[in-house]
Amino acid sequence: MSLQDYLKTILRNWVLIFVVGVIGAAVGFGVALTTPEQYRSTSSLLVTSDRGDSPSELVQGSTYAENLVTTYVVLAKTEIVLQPVIDELGLASTVQSLASVVSADSPLNTVIIDIHADSQDPALSQRISSAVAASLVRVVTSEVSPTAEDGTATIKLTTIQSANLPKYPFAPNKRLHVLVGELLGLAVGVIFAITRSVFRQTVRSRDDVAQVTAVPVVGEVIGSPKGVTLPVNVLGDPQGIQAESVRSLAANLSFLSMGEQLRSFVITSASPAESKSSIVSSLGLAVAETQRVLLIDGDLRRPSLANLTQLEGATGLTNVLRGEISLQDAVQPWAKDGLHVLTSGALPPNPAQLLASSAMRSLISQARDEYDLVIIDSAPALSVTDAKWLGHMTDGALIASRYGKTSTRAIRKVIEAMEAASVPVLGVIITSVPRTSQSRYGEAGRESTETVVRSLEESTVAEPRHPSEQAERPPGSKAEAASRLQ
Repeated sequence: MSLQDYLKTILRNWVLIFVVGVIGAAVGFGVALTTPEQYRSTSSLLVTSDRGDSPSELVQGSTYAENLVTTYVVLAKTEIVLQPVIDELGLASTVQSLASVVSADSPLNTVIIDIHADSQDPALSQRISSAVAASLVRVVTSEVSPTAEDGTATIKLTTIQSANLPKYPFAPNKRLHVLVGELLGLAVGVIFAITRSVFRQTVRSRDDVAQVTAVPVVGEVIGSPKGVTLPVNVLGDPQGIQAESVRSLAANLSFLSMGEQLRSFVITSASPAESKSSIVSSLGLAVAETQRVLLIDGDLRRPSLANLTQLEGATGLTNVLRGEISLQDAVQPWAKDGLHVLTSGALPPNPAQLLASSAMRSLISQARDEYDLVIIDSAPALSVTDAKWLGHMTDGALIASRYGKTSTRAIRKVIEAMEAASVPVLGVIITSVPRTSQSRYGEAGRESTETVVRSLEESTVAEPRHPSEQAERPPGSKAEAASRLQ
């Protein structure tokens, strides 16, 4: 991924990152509330040297004292200083535990030592700081300091600030906890978003597909409003952006023939619920404006065309393959002149064997002779091998991928599986693309839903679905035809 891809991923997941950041800030605030308050008392000592009377000796003594300051800072936390404090104050602690709450430091370029003591009890912190300072003075002057010829210590520690009684706790710092928690939350959110994008990047544009395959994107079909299927939307608003996106897909298919007209192909997907059946039916509507088209429901496991087109699904492909009915008698007209649908028929126990049979090959060959274009809806390619068999019998396969749902890894796997089976992959279709604009180009020729209902009434009611139904089927009403669009 490039830097631009990372930025797009962060912007795309800004809500998630913001929420995780807020959670981090809340956790930081919670930690601050549950952390006991700590008080700090500080006392200060001045390190001086008593050796020397001349200016040069005094300078040497001052330098000598400065060199010892660092040593005395470390000495303040040792056993020789802290054990007398424990005994004096009667503390129920060890030298190590007391050393964890005592600290010493020296401001830069000074001979001052600050002794800090931390405790949940402000008075106790004051007593500990004062006692550690006094103990350090005793140890330095009586035990570790060099002595002069007369036996007096050459280094002197003087208390210049007694231990104070703290009024306010120095910890926890609620603002710091909240800030750190928020920053950590934002970092976790960004890392999670990028990791998820890297390991499960979904298809959102042509560039996403181009990252994993050289197979072109032949169409980006706009999604329909919730509760309305794509074919109903195309029929109800033939000048709308959904219909135009389907027509664009149909136009792009004409460039895939490489000198020969594309006569038949399979539309499959990586997994279920990627709108492949909606694409089959809608593409049939678009192509049927200029050609004779046959749609075949080759998904004999979870067929959808009968439901999408509101046609009879009990008699169809499986009946033709078993020789129970001819292709001409099994197909049903739908919506437009020259558009016919062969539904799945009864679901068989052996769909793979039926679709791989010579009968299926003969059916496709016959359909190619009678129609300008044959479009077959097939089961998802990563679930079963049906699409591979059907792809061998047609001019190739189109892969439907749902915007924001299908991963690029799944697209790559489907294409690799189809190419490994020597099935030509004609292109990728991105389905359910969000509508970025409600506008359309022009209003002329806009067809109302009532007009579509009337046309469906004439095509589906006046022309029976099977010759044997000519005498049995009563004339349909306009309400019945309208219900098929719902």
